Amino acid sequence: MTRWRPTRRQVLTHGATAAGALALGSAATLAVSDWAAEGVIPPGPPPGALLDDASRINPTAVRGVLYAAPDPDETARVVGPLLRRITAGDDPALAVAGVRHSMGGQSMLAGGWVLDTRPMNRISLDSAARVVRVGAGATWRDLIPVLNAAGFSPKVMQSNHDFSVGGSLIVNCHGWHAGHPPIASTVRGLRLLTASGEVVDCGPAENAELFGLVLGGYGMFGVILEADLEVWPNARYVPHFDSVPALDYVEEFTRLVPGSDSTAEMAYGRLSVDPRSFLEEAIIVRFTPEAGTVGTVLPLAGPDTSSLQRAVFRNSAGSGLGKMLRWTLEREAAPWLAGPLSRNSIQNQPAAVFADHSEQTSDILHEYFVPHATLAKFIASAREIIQRSGQELLNVTVRDVRRTPAACSRTPARTCSGWS
Repeated sequence: MTRWRPTRRQVLTHGATAAGALALGSAATLAVSDWAAEGVIPPGPPPGALLDDASRINPTAVRGVLYAAPDPDETARVVGPLLRRITAGDDPALAVAGVRHSMGGQSMLAGGWVLDTRPMNRISLDSAARVVRVGAGATWRDLIPVLNAAGFSPKVMQSNHDFSVGGSLIVNCHGWHAGHPPIASTVRGLRLLTASGEVVDCGPAENAELFGLVLGGYGMFGVILEADLEVWPNARYVPHFDSVPALDYVEEFTRLVPGSDSTAEMAYGRLSVDPRSFLEEAIIVRFTPEAGTVGTVLPLAGPDTSSLQRAVFRNSAGSGLGKMLRWTLEREAAPWLAGPLSRNSIQNQPAAVFADHSEQTSDILHEYFVPHATLAKFIASAREIIQRSGQELLNVTVRDVRRTPAACSRTPARTCSGWS
Protein backbone atom coordinates (compact mmCIF):
# COMPACT_ATOMS: atom_id res chain seq x y z
CA MET A 1 0.00 0.00 0.00
CA THR A 2 1.41 3.37 -1.03
CA ARG A 3 0.98 6.61 0.84
CA TRP A 4 0.50 9.87 -1.02
CA ARG A 5 3.08 12.58 -0.43
CA PRO A 6 2.58 16.01 -2.06
CA THR A 7 5.22 17.11 -4.54
CA ARG A 8 7.41 20.07 -3.72
CA ARG A 9 5.74 22.09 -6.45
CA GLN A 10 2.25 21.35 -5.16
CA VAL A 11 3.10 22.59 -1.70
CA LEU A 12 5.25 25.49 -2.85
CA THR A 13 2.92 27.03 -5.37
CA HIS A 14 -0.33 26.43 -3.55
CA GLY A 15 0.44 25.21 -0.06
CA ALA A 16 -2.81 23.24 -0.38
CA THR A 17 -4.61 26.56 -0.67
CA ALA A 18 -5.69 28.76 -3.56
CA ALA A 19 -5.04 32.44 -4.09
CA GLY A 20 -8.57 33.45 -4.96
CA ALA A 21 -9.69 29.88 -5.64
CA LEU A 22 -12.26 30.65 -8.29
CA ALA A 23 -13.64 29.01 -11.40
CA LEU A 24 -13.37 30.43 -14.85
CA GLY A 25 -16.55 32.12 -16.02
CA SER A 26 -19.33 29.61 -16.59
CA ALA A 27 -22.39 29.72 -18.81
CA ALA A 28 -25.64 27.84 -19.07
CA THR A 29 -24.93 27.05 -22.69
CA LEU A 30 -21.13 26.85 -22.75
CA ALA A 31 -18.78 24.28 -21.26
CA VAL A 32 -16.29 26.94 -20.24
CA SER A 33 -14.83 24.80 -17.46
CA ASP A 34 -13.88 22.26 -20.13
CA TRP A 35 -12.15 25.02 -22.07
CA ALA A 36 -10.23 25.93 -18.92
CA ALA A 37 -8.88 22.41 -18.69
CA GLU A 38 -8.27 21.80 -22.39
CA GLY A 39 -7.49 25.23 -23.80
CA VAL A 40 -10.13 24.84 -26.52
CA ILE A 41 -12.44 27.72 -27.45
CA PRO A 42 -16.03 26.45 -27.39
CA PRO A 43 -18.53 26.99 -30.21
CA GLY A 44 -20.52 30.19 -30.18
CA PRO A 45 -23.72 30.26 -28.12
CA PRO A 46 -27.13 30.74 -29.68
CA PRO A 47 -28.77 34.19 -29.59
CA GLY A 48 -30.20 34.97 -26.17
CA ALA A 49 -27.72 32.71 -24.43
CA LEU A 50 -27.23 32.97 -20.69
CA LEU A 51 -23.67 33.93 -19.84
CA ASP A 52 -22.12 34.07 -16.38
CA ASP A 53 -18.81 35.04 -14.80
CA ALA A 54 -16.65 33.38 -12.16
CA SER A 55 -19.15 34.10 -9.40
CA ARG A 56 -21.84 31.89 -11.01
CA ILE A 57 -24.41 34.28 -9.52
CA ASN A 58 -24.76 36.66 -12.50
CA PRO A 59 -26.62 34.71 -15.22
CA THR A 60 -27.24 37.25 -17.95
CA ALA A 61 -29.32 36.91 -21.11
CA VAL A 62 -27.41 38.64 -23.91
CA ARG A 63 -28.53 39.54 -27.40
CA GLY A 64 -25.61 37.71 -28.98
CA VAL A 65 -21.93 36.88 -28.83
CA LEU A 66 -19.42 37.92 -31.48
CA TYR A 67 -16.05 36.17 -31.69
CA ALA A 68 -12.98 38.23 -32.50
CA ALA A 69 -10.78 37.17 -35.42
CA PRO A 70 -7.16 36.08 -34.82
CA ASP A 71 -6.06 39.14 -36.82
CA PRO A 72 -6.77 42.33 -34.82
CA ASP A 73 -7.30 44.34 -38.01
CA GLU A 74 -9.93 41.85 -39.16
CA THR A 75 -11.60 42.10 -35.74
CA ALA A 76 -11.73 45.88 -36.12
CA ARG A 77 -13.14 45.59 -39.65
CA VAL A 78 -15.96 43.29 -38.51
CA VAL A 79 -16.78 44.91 -35.16
CA GLY A 80 -16.31 48.54 -36.24
CA PRO A 81 -19.67 48.86 -38.05
CA LEU A 82 -21.51 47.44 -35.03
CA LEU A 83 -19.81 49.98 -32.76
CA ARG A 84 -20.89 52.78 -35.07
CA ARG A 85 -24.49 51.51 -34.98
CA ILE A 86 -24.30 51.37 -31.18
CA THR A 87 -22.97 54.94 -31.07
CA ALA A 88 -25.86 56.05 -33.30
CA GLY A 89 -28.36 54.38 -30.98
CA ASP A 90 -29.38 51.72 -33.48
CA ASP A 91 -28.09 48.74 -31.49
CA PRO A 92 -27.73 47.87 -27.81
CA ALA A 93 -24.35 48.36 -26.19
CA LEU A 94 -21.45 45.90 -26.29
CA ALA A 95 -19.42 44.37 -23.46
CA VAL A 96 -15.90 43.02 -23.97
CA ALA A 97 -15.00 39.63 -22.50
CA GLY A 98 -12.03 37.32 -22.23
CA VAL A 99 -12.43 34.26 -20.01
CA ARG A 100 -14.92 36.11 -17.73
CA HIS A 101 -12.87 35.29 -14.65
CA SER A 102 -13.48 38.64 -12.96
CA MET A 103 -16.63 39.03 -10.90
CA GLY A 104 -19.11 41.89 -11.01
CA GLY A 105 -20.86 41.29 -14.31
CA GLN A 106 -18.86 43.78 -16.40
CA SER A 107 -18.09 41.10 -19.01
CA MET A 108 -21.78 40.59 -19.83
CA LEU A 109 -24.55 43.02 -20.70
CA ALA A 110 -28.24 42.20 -20.32
CA GLY A 111 -29.87 42.38 -23.75
CA GLY A 112 -26.60 43.59 -25.27
CA TRP A 113 -23.78 42.27 -27.39
CA VAL A 114 -20.68 40.53 -26.06
CA LEU A 115 -17.36 40.49 -27.92
CA ASP A 116 -15.40 37.35 -27.03
CA THR A 117 -11.75 38.27 -27.59
CA ARG A 118 -10.19 34.82 -27.02
CA PRO A 119 -9.45 33.99 -30.68
CA MET A 120 -7.35 37.21 -30.87
CA ASN A 121 -4.35 35.52 -29.26
CA ARG A 122 -1.31 36.11 -31.46
CA ILE A 123 2.04 36.56 -29.70
CA SER A 124 5.25 38.13 -31.08
CA LEU A 125 8.38 38.56 -28.95
CA ASP A 126 11.11 41.13 -29.62
CA SER A 127 13.91 39.69 -27.49
CA ALA A 128 16.32 42.56 -28.15
CA ALA A 129 13.83 45.17 -26.97
CA ARG A 130 12.49 42.89 -24.21
CA VAL A 131 8.94 43.60 -25.39
CA VAL A 132 6.21 41.16 -26.38
CA ARG A 133 3.18 42.06 -28.49
CA VAL A 134 0.15 40.08 -27.31
CA GLY A 135 -3.38 39.82 -28.64
CA ALA A 136 -5.87 40.85 -25.96
CA GLY A 137 -7.58 37.46 -26.00
CA ALA A 138 -4.43 35.48 -25.24
CA THR A 139 -4.22 33.99 -21.77
CA TRP A 140 -1.10 33.98 -19.63
CA ARG A 141 -1.19 30.23 -20.17
CA ASP A 142 -0.57 30.96 -23.88
CA LEU A 143 2.13 33.56 -23.24
CA ILE A 144 4.32 31.94 -20.57
CA PRO A 145 5.70 29.10 -22.77
CA VAL A 146 6.63 31.59 -25.52
CA LEU A 147 8.56 33.77 -23.09
CA ASN A 148 10.06 30.78 -21.31
CA ALA A 149 11.63 29.48 -24.54
CA ALA A 150 13.58 32.76 -24.83
CA GLY A 151 14.61 33.03 -21.18
CA PHE A 152 11.97 35.62 -20.29
CA SER A 153 8.94 35.80 -18.02
CA PRO A 154 5.94 38.12 -17.55
CA LYS A 155 7.04 41.17 -15.58
CA VAL A 156 3.67 41.51 -13.81
CA MET A 157 0.64 39.21 -13.94
CA GLN A 158 -1.80 37.57 -11.55
CA SER A 159 -0.61 34.62 -9.50
CA ASN A 160 -2.45 32.23 -11.87
CA HIS A 161 -2.34 31.83 -15.62
CA ASP A 162 -6.01 31.34 -16.57
CA PHE A 163 -6.82 35.03 -17.18
CA SER A 164 -6.77 36.86 -20.50
CA VAL A 165 -4.11 39.52 -21.03
CA GLY A 166 -6.78 42.03 -22.06
CA GLY A 167 -8.76 41.27 -18.91
CA SER A 168 -5.63 41.77 -16.79
CA LEU A 169 -5.05 45.16 -18.42
CA ILE A 170 -8.55 46.53 -17.96
CA VAL A 171 -8.50 45.72 -14.24
CA ASN A 172 -4.83 46.83 -13.87
CA CYS A 173 -3.97 43.59 -12.09
CA HIS A 174 -1.23 42.98 -9.56
CA GLY A 175 0.57 39.82 -8.48
CA TRP A 176 3.40 38.51 -6.33
CA HIS A 177 6.12 40.62 -7.96
CA ALA A 178 8.10 42.39 -5.25
CA GLY A 179 8.64 46.11 -5.69
CA HIS A 180 6.62 46.43 -8.90
CA PRO A 181 3.49 48.54 -9.48
CA PRO A 182 0.50 46.83 -11.16
CA ILE A 183 0.59 45.73 -14.78
CA ALA A 184 -0.09 49.22 -16.21
CA SER A 185 3.53 50.11 -15.46
CA THR A 186 4.73 47.39 -17.88
CA VAL A 187 2.68 48.50 -20.90
CA ARG A 188 4.68 50.20 -23.67
CA GLY A 189 1.69 50.72 -25.94
CA LEU A 190 -1.80 49.61 -26.96
CA ARG A 191 -3.78 49.26 -30.17
CA LEU A 192 -7.34 50.21 -29.36
CA LEU A 193 -10.67 50.01 -31.20
CA THR A 194 -12.71 53.04 -30.17
CA ALA A 195 -16.48 53.47 -30.00
CA SER A 196 -16.36 55.23 -33.38
CA GLY A 197 -14.87 52.11 -34.98
CA GLU A 198 -11.44 53.71 -35.38
CA VAL A 199 -8.19 51.90 -34.55
CA VAL A 200 -5.77 54.11 -32.63
CA ASP A 201 -2.34 53.62 -31.07
CA CYS A 202 -1.82 54.91 -27.58
CA GLY A 203 0.95 54.87 -25.00
CA PRO A 204 2.71 56.99 -22.40
CA ALA A 205 3.63 59.58 -25.05
CA GLU A 206 0.88 59.05 -27.68
CA ASN A 207 -2.79 59.60 -26.86
CA ALA A 208 -1.58 59.47 -23.26
CA GLU A 209 -4.91 60.42 -21.68
CA LEU A 210 -6.75 57.62 -23.47
CA PHE A 211 -3.92 55.23 -22.59
CA GLY A 212 -4.31 56.02 -18.90
CA LEU A 213 -8.08 55.65 -19.02
CA VAL A 214 -8.01 52.24 -20.73
CA LEU A 215 -5.65 50.67 -18.18
CA GLY A 216 -7.87 49.92 -15.21
CA GLY A 217 -10.88 51.24 -17.15
CA TYR A 218 -12.89 47.96 -17.20
CA GLY A 219 -13.46 48.16 -20.96
CA MET A 220 -15.37 51.43 -20.86
CA PHE A 221 -12.98 53.34 -23.13
CA GLY A 222 -12.51 50.97 -26.04
CA VAL A 223 -11.61 47.44 -27.09
CA ILE A 224 -7.96 46.51 -26.54
CA LEU A 225 -6.76 44.70 -29.67
CA GLU A 226 -3.07 44.26 -28.87
CA ALA A 227 -0.66 45.30 -26.14
CA ASP A 228 3.11 45.74 -26.06
CA LEU A 229 4.37 44.53 -22.67
CA GLU A 230 7.79 44.69 -21.05
CA VAL A 231 9.14 41.29 -20.07
CA TRP A 232 11.44 40.19 -17.22
CA PRO A 233 14.33 37.68 -17.16
CA ASN A 234 13.30 34.23 -16.04
CA ALA A 235 15.32 32.68 -13.21
CA ARG A 236 15.33 29.76 -10.83
CA TYR A 237 14.02 30.96 -7.48
CA VAL A 238 14.84 29.72 -4.00
CA PRO A 239 11.81 29.92 -1.65
CA HIS A 240 12.01 31.23 1.91
CA PHE A 241 9.26 30.85 4.52
CA ASP A 242 8.75 32.95 7.65
CA SER A 243 5.97 32.45 10.20
CA VAL A 244 4.96 35.71 11.89
CA PRO A 245 2.08 37.04 14.02
CA ALA A 246 -0.59 38.45 11.73
CA LEU A 247 -0.63 41.81 13.51
CA ASP A 248 3.13 42.16 12.87
CA TYR A 249 2.79 41.36 9.17
CA VAL A 250 3.69 44.79 7.77
CA GLU A 251 6.74 45.22 10.00
CA GLU A 252 8.06 41.75 9.15
CA PHE A 253 7.26 42.02 5.45
CA THR A 254 9.03 45.38 5.24
CA ARG A 255 12.09 43.88 6.90
CA LEU A 256 12.18 40.72 4.75
CA VAL A 257 11.12 41.83 1.28
CA PRO A 258 11.74 45.47 0.29
CA GLY A 259 14.64 45.92 2.72
CA SER A 260 17.91 47.32 1.38
CA ASP A 261 19.68 43.96 1.58
CA SER A 262 16.79 41.91 0.18
CA THR A 263 17.06 40.19 -3.21
CA ALA A 264 13.48 38.90 -3.25
CA GLU A 265 11.82 39.21 -6.67
CA MET A 266 8.47 37.65 -5.75
CA ALA A 267 6.64 37.49 -2.42
CA TYR A 268 3.22 36.95 -0.92
CA GLY A 269 1.63 36.29 2.45
CA ARG A 270 -1.06 33.99 3.82
CA LEU A 271 -3.20 34.48 6.90
CA SER A 272 -4.48 31.51 8.84
CA VAL A 273 -8.14 30.49 8.48
CA ASP A 274 -7.53 27.59 10.86
CA PRO A 275 -10.13 27.95 13.66
CA ARG A 276 -7.34 27.55 16.24
CA SER A 277 -5.43 30.61 14.97
CA PHE A 278 -7.99 32.44 12.83
CA LEU A 279 -6.33 35.59 11.39
CA GLU A 280 -3.76 35.45 14.19
CA GLU A 281 -0.91 33.71 12.34
CA ALA A 282 0.69 34.53 9.00
CA ILE A 283 3.29 33.13 6.63
CA ILE A 284 5.48 35.28 4.39
CA VAL A 285 6.85 33.47 1.34
CA ARG A 286 9.60 35.14 -0.71
CA PHE A 287 11.57 33.99 -3.73
CA THR A 288 15.18 34.95 -4.47
CA PRO A 289 17.01 34.20 -7.76
CA GLU A 290 19.78 31.61 -7.87
CA ALA A 291 23.10 32.95 -9.10
CA GLY A 292 23.83 32.08 -12.72
CA THR A 293 20.21 31.33 -13.66
CA VAL A 294 18.91 34.84 -14.48
CA GLY A 295 17.83 35.07 -18.12
CA THR A 296 18.55 31.43 -18.87
CA VAL A 297 16.21 28.98 -20.57
CA LEU A 298 14.85 26.71 -17.84
CA PRO A 299 12.42 23.76 -17.84
CA LEU A 300 8.81 24.88 -17.54
CA ALA A 301 6.75 22.86 -15.09
CA GLY A 302 3.30 22.13 -16.51
CA PRO A 303 0.06 23.23 -14.88
CA ASP A 304 -0.70 21.20 -11.78
CA THR A 305 -4.26 19.90 -11.89
CA SER A 306 -3.85 17.30 -9.14
CA SER A 307 -7.16 15.85 -7.95
CA LEU A 308 -5.58 15.36 -4.53
CA GLN A 309 -4.56 19.00 -4.39
CA ARG A 310 -8.12 19.99 -5.26
CA ALA A 311 -9.53 17.58 -2.68
CA VAL A 312 -7.46 19.11 0.14
CA PHE A 313 -8.76 22.56 -0.70
CA ARG A 314 -12.40 21.67 -1.40
CA ASN A 315 -12.62 19.48 1.70
CA SER A 316 -11.66 22.48 3.81
CA ALA A 317 -14.91 24.19 2.82
CA GLY A 318 -17.35 23.81 5.69
CA SER A 319 -14.80 21.88 7.75
CA GLY A 320 -12.74 23.22 10.63
CA LEU A 321 -10.65 20.05 10.53
CA GLY A 322 -10.01 20.55 6.82
CA LYS A 323 -8.83 24.11 7.43
CA MET A 324 -6.53 22.89 10.20
CA LEU A 325 -5.00 20.37 7.78
CA ARG A 326 -4.45 22.99 5.07
CA TRP A 327 -2.79 25.44 7.43
CA THR A 328 -0.56 22.73 8.89
CA LEU A 329 0.55 21.69 5.41
CA GLU A 330 1.33 25.25 4.42
CA ARG A 331 3.08 26.26 7.64
CA GLU A 332 4.90 23.02 8.48
CA ALA A 333 5.23 20.93 5.30
CA ALA A 334 5.94 23.61 2.71
CA PRO A 335 9.32 24.79 4.11
CA TRP A 336 10.45 21.16 4.31
CA LEU A 337 9.30 20.06 0.86
CA ALA A 338 9.81 23.20 -1.20
CA GLY A 339 12.82 23.46 -3.48
CA PRO A 340 14.02 25.82 -6.23
CA LEU A 341 11.51 26.48 -8.99
CA SER A 342 11.60 28.83 -11.96
CA ARG A 343 9.68 32.09 -11.98
CA ASN A 344 7.64 30.89 -14.95
CA SER A 345 6.78 27.57 -13.30
CA ILE A 346 5.50 29.39 -10.22
CA GLN A 347 3.16 31.48 -12.39
CA ASN A 348 2.15 28.67 -14.76
CA GLN A 349 -0.62 27.39 -12.51
CA PRO A 350 -4.43 27.50 -12.86
CA ALA A 351 -6.92 28.83 -10.35
CA ALA A 352 -9.69 26.82 -12.02
CA VAL A 353 -8.54 23.55 -10.42
CA PHE A 354 -9.88 24.83 -7.08
CA ALA A 355 -13.30 25.86 -8.44
CA ASP A 356 -16.48 25.22 -6.51
CA HIS A 357 -18.70 23.10 -8.77
CA SER A 358 -21.56 22.84 -6.29
CA GLU A 359 -24.99 24.01 -7.41
CA GLN A 360 -25.75 25.20 -3.88
CA THR A 361 -22.72 27.41 -3.19
CA SER A 362 -20.30 29.81 -4.87
CA ASP A 363 -16.86 31.02 -3.84
CA ILE A 364 -16.74 34.83 -3.92
CA LEU A 365 -13.48 36.76 -4.10
CA HIS A 366 -13.12 39.96 -2.08
CA GLU A 367 -10.21 42.35 -2.54
CA TYR A 368 -9.48 45.09 -0.03
CA PHE A 369 -6.80 47.73 -0.53
CA VAL A 370 -5.45 48.75 2.83
CA PRO A 371 -2.61 51.20 3.63
CA HIS A 372 0.32 49.57 5.38
CA ALA A 373 -0.19 51.68 8.48
CA THR A 374 -3.70 50.36 9.08
CA LEU A 375 -3.35 46.71 8.06
CA ALA A 376 -3.06 45.43 11.65
CA LYS A 377 -6.20 47.31 12.67
CA PHE A 378 -7.99 45.97 9.59
CA ILE A 379 -7.03 42.37 10.41
CA ALA A 380 -8.17 42.70 14.02
CA SER A 381 -11.51 44.20 12.96
CA ALA A 382 -12.01 41.59 10.22
CA ARG A 383 -11.38 38.78 12.68
CA GLU A 384 -14.07 40.06 15.03
CA ILE A 385 -16.60 40.84 12.31
CA ILE A 386 -16.20 37.56 10.39
CA GLN A 387 -16.40 35.39 13.50
CA ARG A 388 -19.48 37.24 14.72
CA SER A 389 -21.20 37.01 11.31
CA GLY A 390 -20.77 33.26 10.95
CA GLN A 391 -19.58 33.66 7.37
CA GLU A 392 -16.96 31.23 6.10
CA LEU A 393 -13.53 32.45 5.00
CA LEU A 394 -11.70 29.94 2.80
CA ASN A 395 -8.41 31.67 2.08
CA VAL A 396 -6.51 34.92 2.61
CA THR A 397 -3.61 36.05 0.45
CA VAL A 398 -1.81 39.32 1.17
CA ARG A 399 0.08 41.10 -1.61
CA ASP A 400 2.10 44.30 -1.65
CA VAL A 401 0.79 46.71 -4.30
CA ARG A 402 3.11 49.54 -5.28
CA ARG A 403 2.18 52.98 -6.54
CA THR A 404 1.13 53.12 -10.19
CA PRO A 405 2.93 55.94 -12.05
CA ALA A 406 0.44 58.63 -13.03
CA ALA A 407 1.59 58.42 -16.65
CA CYS A 408 0.51 54.79 -16.85
CA SER A 409 -2.98 54.81 -15.42
CA ARG A 410 -5.76 57.06 -14.19
CA THR A 411 -6.62 54.60 -11.44
CA PRO A 412 -5.89 55.82 -7.88
CA ALA A 413 -2.19 55.74 -7.01
CA ARG A 414 -1.39 54.23 -3.65
CA THR A 415 0.88 51.85 -1.82
CA CYS A 416 -1.15 49.22 -0.06
CA SER A 417 -1.66 45.58 0.71
CA GLY A 418 -4.19 43.62 -1.33
CA TRP A 419 -6.24 41.10 0.64
CA SER A 420 -7.82 38.44 -1.56
